[in-house]
Amino acid sequence: MPNVMEVHRMSGDVDYLIRAVVPDMKSYDNMYKEMISKVNLFDVSSSFSMETIKYTTALPLDYL
Repeated sequence: MPNVMEVHRMSGDVDYLIRAVVPDMKSYDNMYKEMISKVNLFDVSSSFSMETIKYTTALPLDYL
């Protein structure tokens, strides 16, 4: 799925975290339906970013 940017296997209550970019809720719903048609999922919970406060891909190499 090209709109999936990251997938993380998590510890704790949530097994996986998927970061995807979609232009609107209809696109999210289509992505969700495609995902559940390919994988047998027991429980799905979604959260949506309301605002990006900080985003960077730069590593703090001077910190090391």
